[in-house]
Amino acid sequence: MITSVGEEHLWKHSVQASHVCQRSGKKTNRTEPPSTRGSKLLRVLRTFWLEQSFHDALLVVGAEELPVQKNILAAASPYIRTKLNYNPPKQDGSAYRIELQGVSMTIMKQILEYIFSGDITLNEETIQDMVQASDLLLMTDLKALCCQFLESCITAENCIGIRLFSLRYCLYHVHYVATEFLQTHFGDVARSEEFRELPPTQLCELLSMEKLNIGKEEHVLEAVVRWFAHDPEDRRAHMKEVTSAVWMDGLDLSYLREQALGEPLMREVIRDHCQPVLERGQLHGEALLATFKPRGYSECIVIVGGEDRQSRTATALMRCLCPLYDTNRRTWIQLQPMSIARSGHGAVAAEGFLFVMGGSDENKTVLDSGEKYDPDSNTWTPIPPMLQTRQNFGVVELDGLIYVLGGENEAMELTTVEVFDPHFNSWKPQTSMTMVRSVGCYASMNKKIYAISGGSYGKLFDSVECFDPKTQQWTGLCPLKERRFGSVACGIGQELYVFGGVRSQETQNPERRQMMTCKSEFYHEEMRRWMVLDDQNLCIQTSSSFIYGALPIRGDIYVVGDLDTGTHFDYIREFRRSTGRWHRTMPMLASDLSKPACAALRFANCRLFHLQLRQGTFRLRV
Repeated sequence: MITSVGEEHLWKHSVQASHVCQRSGKKTNRTEPPSTRGSKLLRVLRTFWLEQSFHDALLVVGAEELPVQKNILAAASPYIRTKLNYNPPKQDGSAYRIELQGVSMTIMKQILEYIFSGDITLNEETIQDMVQASDLLLMTDLKALCCQFLESCITAENCIGIRLFSLRYCLYHVHYVATEFLQTHFGDVARSEEFRELPPTQLCELLSMEKLNIGKEEHVLEAVVRWFAHDPEDRRAHMKEVTSAVWMDGLDLSYLREQALGEPLMREVIRDHCQPVLERGQLHGEALLATFKPRGYSECIVIVGGEDRQSRTATALMRCLCPLYDTNRRTWIQLQPMSIARSGHGAVAAEGFLFVMGGSDENKTVLDSGEKYDPDSNTWTPIPPMLQTRQNFGVVELDGLIYVLGGENEAMELTTVEVFDPHFNSWKPQTSMTMVRSVGCYASMNKKIYAISGGSYGKLFDSVECFDPKTQQWTGLCPLKERRFGSVACGIGQELYVFGGVRSQETQNPERRQMMTCKSEFYHEEMRRWMVLDDQNLCIQTSSSFIYGALPIRGDIYVVGDLDTGTHFDYIREFRRSTGRWHRTMPMLASDLSKPACAALRFANCRLFHLQLRQGTFRLRV
């Protein structure tokens, strides 16, 4: 069962009514909550629909007819609203007919039930029909629920089909999630029925992906042979095109010679398409490096912009740390710098790209501009400006959309929120926060956005509020155990973490108060309360530490900042959720960067390899 607030699309713009009573010569305005009134009205309207009362139109789907109320359908569906505007009722008194094509009556009845109740049951047998119907009726809220269901259904057996289906109906985030799953679980996907039934062009597109998570190129060749074996007669003519997507120089010669004596189809593929590699022999030295393109990807920590430590001016520099999984080979790689130097800006990864926006430039001018970094080409391109200039704000990714929250401009502190859609390249305003949160922290968890702590006009907050993009409403949450500002937050699974931040230490003499680093806390959605982490070894409790960001990667959390451990400064520390313990990851940068924005970004291994090779940071014996 997937549930949404069904009355939102019907009653969001309803006018609030007030009951005025007279008591002791005074007037008292009493307003019932809009959601309560909307629910009551929807229940009554649903009763009318079930009893077929007060109907003024017939919904015609194929050969079936269903009595309905025009105004209810028009409120729920912009498509039907347009049909009503361009097809006024006839003057002869006959029943108004709303004809729909491409939707079954069974699906339409489920949609009507959703309109009145806000509840809908989705399953794998009807999800495609429901997506088609919501797309036709332009019901974006229902379509979003379908997207969530599709994402939850992705497996190795169906990710190829979901990926293709999502493009047909512009479900861009579903397509991205399915693509990431395919790349991560390619070994399992290559054994599925969907893979064996792929047409040659789609197979080539899939095999050409650089981020396929495989240990050896031999696994790609074996997948090609399994596809070939599914229909050898028809597919033999396409094998030259298909095998061109295999990195032939990455195949081990001893493996090819061994397989050339094995199964008939494998022998045929090696004889007809791998012979040049066998004749030429294994490449070495510069020839190997020129063609070297290892598959797979690495999750990297990216830092961008900030300030020069000595001059305190904004910088455009960008670097990434990789690989995280190998402590002996971790190194910082220089990436293409931004087009504009920024400090106090926001950075977040979404849909495979890094987005940077706002902040202030070298002249301390607050910016509304933004740009997008492509890790495949190591290039930046501009994006449309935000609706407001802002700096020191929060930025969060949720379902492929980028939300910016609060911050400040040259004139005032902000509570406003706006959202950027990378696929439509546009910004839209959202419901503002309920309060100013100067130097607060923000994170997303379980399809919602959280605004945490911060301060305003000399006061520090421990309050937390939660934003639901479906209802466009902010609601209060259990407060933190310590009020603070300058902290960072991240959500992972059903857990929300807050790290660092500072507050004044309580003393008997107010003039001798000192700033101290706050304890790390976490919130579990089922427990609905904040708890202090057992291991508080992120940094010592002094004001000398400064935290830039917290990044969830592969189930663990990496905290980036100037972290004073008492004996030395760390730049990145890893919190392993499985043990609840902190681990050292990387010492302080030997550079002059401070206060950068940071994000986690996925890079193709072959791109990282060639970047390291050009910068001389890859230890390789040729």
